[in-house]
Amino acid sequence: MKKTINRRTFIGAGTAFALGGCRSWKGGFPAITAVRSPNGLLRHASIGCGNRARGDIKEICTHKKIEMAAFCDVDATYLAWAKEKFPNARFYRDWREMLETESDRIDSVLVGAPDHHHVAMATAAMKRGKHVYLEKPMAKTMQEAAFLRQTALENGVVTQMGTQYNAYASDRQTVAALKAGVLGPVEHVYLFSTRKGISRRRRLVPKAAPVPATLDWDLWLGSAAERPYADFVYHPLIWRIWRDLGSGWIGDIGCHLIAAAWQGMELGIVAPRDVWAETLTDAEDGVKDLVWPTSAHIVWNFDGVASSGGKPFRFEWFDGCSDADNLAPANFRPPAELAALFAASPFKSRPYEGKAVKCARGWLLQPHGVENAYAVDFKGNAVKLPEVGSAPTHYHEFVDCCFAGKAAATDFAWSTYMRECVIAGEIAERVVGKKLAWDAKTRRFDNAEANAFLTRQYRKGWEIPGLG
Repeated sequence: MKKTINRRTFIGAGTAFALGGCRSWKGGFPAITAVRSPNGLLRHASIGCGNRARGDIKEICTHKKIEMAAFCDVDATYLAWAKEKFPNARFYRDWREMLETESDRIDSVLVGAPDHHHVAMATAAMKRGKHVYLEKPMAKTMQEAAFLRQTALENGVVTQMGTQYNAYASDRQTVAALKAGVLGPVEHVYLFSTRKGISRRRRLVPKAAPVPATLDWDLWLGSAAERPYADFVYHPLIWRIWRDLGSGWIGDIGCHLIAAAWQGMELGIVAPRDVWAETLTDAEDGVKDLVWPTSAHIVWNFDGVASSGGKPFRFEWFDGCSDADNLAPANFRPPAELAALFAASPFKSRPYEGKAVKCARGWLLQPHGVENAYAVDFKGNAVKLPEVGSAPTHYHEFVDCCFAGKAAATDFAWSTYMRECVIAGEIAERVVGKKLAWDAKTRRFDNAEANAFLTRQYRKGWEIPGLG
């Protein structure tokens, strides 16, 4: 019989964070026994074999106690790569068929498909008792995030949000420094991504084209509204810029950047008091209301918490290209103060992506993906950061936790709340220029236009059981 955990116990366990390894859950984490195969390996299946999913596969397969058992992809080209690399596995085009057929032969599932599939795939796997590694951004709406959280609780499985940099020393240093309060209470968290990429491209009206013979277009669309296939408009990767398919740049890189600050401040289930955004979109008239912006500036205001000394604090996101040949207006780029801080640090210049945390006694600086973070007081003196030691990769930690029956570092108990904060920013990008007050108890904004985006429509036949 599965042991029951009440909501308070579940949340209390989810707000804790360890610098390495798995975490025990207060009251006992009711994880399903992970390994049932005779050879004692974790039998793993992957939904998605290209792009981000391929990177995940290459990492998780290096664990010495994993069996890459099954793969699924709607694109035969990507599936062919998996067949060549893992010839002894089993292969599928339809993820629903894979989960049904493999239900008694797999223990865990990677979900590395486009954003609009995430919740349907992850909840279907969890309801079958499978541990889930779910790529960010994990959910497209507040309703979906809550549904993921509840499904994980009800089924007692190990979960991990795919914020791989969580295992990097610099992320763990940031977490440790903020938890220890080495620079005093937090006042302002600056998050920024100013590089070129898919997010900067002009949004064009799609032109219908024949579906490639290698692609099952209907399966690729899944729960999204029907539309003609178009070359280099949706698949691969460009789906990120479409509102009903992707989650914009904040939903992608923003989830990586916000995670260490959220964990270090021990925000857990905290929600912003309000959110506001301004945007800039380079798009043809026919698609302006269907795409995410080219540049964005988002501000979240929070009430005081212990890590802010009880005083209100702010998160602020800047998403505008900083290259001279595609320079965004100044209000979409980080303030000049940050450029000066990074220039005076060992990093020598402000990176394209990263974070800067202003505390009562100084600054914590962390370019995205670097080996070490850096702290400096207001007099310009370097401040020693806590030692964090070595840790398994984000993927190996997930596998280890599946064996141990313990919660992983970015399990859904808290990461779904962090995702809800990011979603609030995405909603503000759609209700531009209006401060949206959020009521965490009623889970509603004070704005009807914003509330319309708390849920989404699913294509007929692709509704998610239990969600609604």
